Parts: sequence; structure tokens; C-alpha cells
Amino acid sequence: MSLEIDGAPYTTPFVALPDEGEIARIAGLDDPVLRNLWITECYARFAHHLLDRLRTDQTWCTFAIWASNTAGVSIRQEELPHAVERLLAECDHEVDAIVEIGSDHHPAVDWLVGNLHRVHIDRLIRQALGDVADHIAHGNALVFAELGPLFVRFIDEIERRDVVTAADVDDVLRCAAIPTDLPLVRDAFHDYARAIAADDPTERAQYVLAANIAAVLHEQQRLQDDVASALDAGLVDVAAEVERLCSRWLPSFVRSRVAEAAEQRVARHVARLWDHVATCLLMTMDVPGETLRLSRDVPPPADGPLFPPALDPIVSDELAALLSAWDPTGGTGIGSGAHDWADLHVRMGFIVNLFRSRQQTLTLTTPPFTDEQLAHMAEGRRPPLG
Repeated sequence: MSLEIDGAPYTTPFVALPDEGEIARIAGLDDPVLRNLWITECYARFAHHLLDRLRTDQTWCTFAIWASNTAGVSIRQEELPHAVERLLAECDHEVDAIVEIGSDHHPAVDWLVGNLHRVHIDRLIRQALGDVADHIAHGNALVFAELGPLFVRFIDEIERRDVVTAADVDDVLRCAAIPTDLPLVRDAFHDYARAIAADDPTERAQYVLAANIAAVLHEQQRLQDDVASALDAGLVDVAAEVERLCSRWLPSFVRSRVAEAAEQRVARHVARLWDHVATCLLMTMDVPGETLRLSRDVPPPADGPLFPPALDPIVSDELAALLSAWDPTGGTGIGSGAHDWADLHVRMGFIVNLFRSRQQTLTLTTPPFTDEQLAHMAEGRRPPLG
């Protein structure tokens, strides 16, 4: 399909749609890294097929490409040694405080407890990030296993028919065994179908945004436990580390009390250190052409206003109701930065503004992997990334 966007041609390449068997195989892969890479690739394929029918409007699948790709950085953990070293250097004051205060015990036992060192803090950060990776990998696979088969069926339906009716969508949902208690999923796919049928660009764009918000809200509700657990991982084992440094001659109850007291003394510095780690490693998302800081307001695209004309002003009552519920900025984007990513409403405020702002940014469907990388993946090998 060829499009003219601001006078420049844009072509969506042909990509094969995975079938439901492939979705199940990918969701069941034991290797979390390879599984994440294939999930990212499948989202890219879904996005291209949907863009063929929606022309200029990106769906939830497009944003899922880069969310999954960002999740992959944490899941792979290949960059951790260098990243941890850099983060410790950037937080010298907090690390020094943890080492010094955490090693300052009651005189009666001080000589029986070894000192904390930077190497211990390094290890604690890596352990915490390992826990984070597990939660992120679980959430990544959970959402894909649930929504992947539905997108396969929906795309197959819209590619076989010129017009997809509400009854057709209901059939797709029923065949995909989507429970009746998932209204957001049903709303999303009905609105995607309405968008495909719409001739007016503004009407189409606003149906797509309503669908995207419903889809991402369902996703984020599903991910809530994993997101909260990942961000709460922190350096929870400071006490355990101090306890390991205690002499075996100390009774166990004394070792526990020494360790707990040390953890309480350094809690403020540990929290600051973990906030820095989480912000740098977990609160960024790389998309084609820019790096987004999730704790900052969604910036306008480099070539225009914050929202495309088709999404400003809002004329759809359904979309206006969704934005009223989930955009705390009142449509300004000011204050959309998510300072507490574990809070669903705060998180959705950023996401809703991002989706509205970048819905017609076609570069977001840039393929996430090269042909060479895909060849490695097809052979069951982790490709070189960079």
C-alpha cells in the first residue's frame, strides 16, 4: 500500500501474518529473550497489516512493538554490567552513604560484623534487576498470549471482507474464546472495525484512538501486578546482605536484629538509589527517532503540534468520555509525565497522551529487526543486537 504523507511517499511492506499456532509456540518458548524478540516481531506484523486498512492511523500494536522492544532490554540483561557500573558512579553519594551507614553497627557487635562494600551494592542492584526482568518477561508473555490470537483472527477477517460488521467482530471474539467479562477488549475491536469502515479521516482517527485506549487500558490492568512488583523490587536484600556479613558466632536473632537495624538506617539512601536505577533503566522507551522519558511530559513531535489535527479537537462522545476518565491533563499534555509508574491512573495519563500524540507518526512502523536478525531468530538463536 502506498500513501502520500505531507508530500512524501510511504509504503507499508508485505509481512506474513503469523497464525494462531505460531502465536502459541512463541508464547510457550522457554527462552525469555527469544520469546520477547518474537513477540516484538509479531506486533510489528500485526501493525503493518492493520495499517493497510487504517492508512495513517497507528493501532495499539504499533506502540506494543516498542514497549516490547524496551522490555527486551531488561529481559536480556546483557547491558547490565556496564549499566550498573555507570549508575553507581552517578550515585556516588548514595552508595557511599549506604556503605558507611550500613557498616556502622552498635559497638557491642561492630567487631563481629563485616563492612559493606561497593561490590555488595553492585550485587544487590543486579539481583533486583534480575527480579525486575522476571516480572517484565511474565507480563510481556501474558498479554501476547491473550491478545495475539485475537489480532490474528481479526486481521484475517478484515482482509477477507471489504466491510466488517459488528456481528462479524462478535463472531471473531466468540471464536477466540474471549470471555464476556472483558468489555474493554470488545470495545477495542468494535472500534477498530468502525474505523476501517469510516470514510472521514477525522472519524476514522478518533475511532482508532478510542480503540487504542480501550486496548491499552486492558493491557495495563493485566500488567498491574507485574509493573508494581518490578518497580517495588528495589534493594530489598540489604538486610540479608548485612546478615551474611555477621559472624557465625552471633546468635541468629542477634544477626537478624543487626541486619534489620542497618536496613532501616540506609532506607532513605537505598530508595534514592533505586529511584535513579528505575528511572534510567526502566522509565525510558526508545522509538524510531527519539527516546521518551516516561517521567517527563510527552513532548510534541519534532515536526508539528502535540496532537495531529484529526485528534484535536475531539468530536467523538465516546472518545471524549475515555479521555475525561484517563487523561488527567485535560487535553493539554501538561503534567503527563508519570512520576509513579506503578500507579495505573498516573501511567495511563502518560500513555493516553503518547498514543494521541503519535497515532499518525508512520515511522513507528519501522521494522524492529533486520533480515539478518530475523534469520538468526528463525534458527532459534539470539541475534546480535545493537
